[in-house]
Amino acid sequence: MRTLIFIAGFLLCGLGALAFRSSGDPMLLQGGLTLGGGWIICGLFSLRAKWHGFVGAGMLALLGALRSLPALGGLAGGDPAAPFTAAAGILCSIVFIAAVRTLLAERRRQAIESLQAGDDSRSAR
Repeated sequence: MRTLIFIAGFLLCGLGALAFRSSGDPMLLQGGLTLGGGWIICGLFSLRAKWHGFVGAGMLALLGALRSLPALGGLAGGDPAAPFTAAAGILCSIVFIAAVRTLLAERRRQAIESLQAGDDSRSAR
C-alpha cells in the first residue's frame, strides 16, 4: 500500500504539471501538487505510523475522487482540462479502493487473531 501511495503521489504531481503545460490553467497545477504532495506526505507519515498514513491517504483519495466526478461530464463537452481531471479521479479511486481493502484486511486479521487467542485460552483450562 505504501508503494502505491508514493507512486500515485508522484504520478499526480506529474499529471498536474502536464495539465498546466497543456492548458495553461494554474489551478490544475495547484490541484495536482496539492493532492499528490498530500499523498507523498501520507506515504512518509506511514513510515512511522503505518495505519495513520494509510487512512490519511484514503481520505485524500476519497476527497479527490469526489472532486473529480463533475469532470466526467466535461469529457463529451470538449473541456481541455476534463481528461486530466478524469485521470486524477481514476487514480484517486484506485488509491481509495486499495486503502479500504487494506483496512478491511487488517480488521479481518485482528478478528481472526482475537478468535484464535480466545480459543487457545479455553483449551488451556
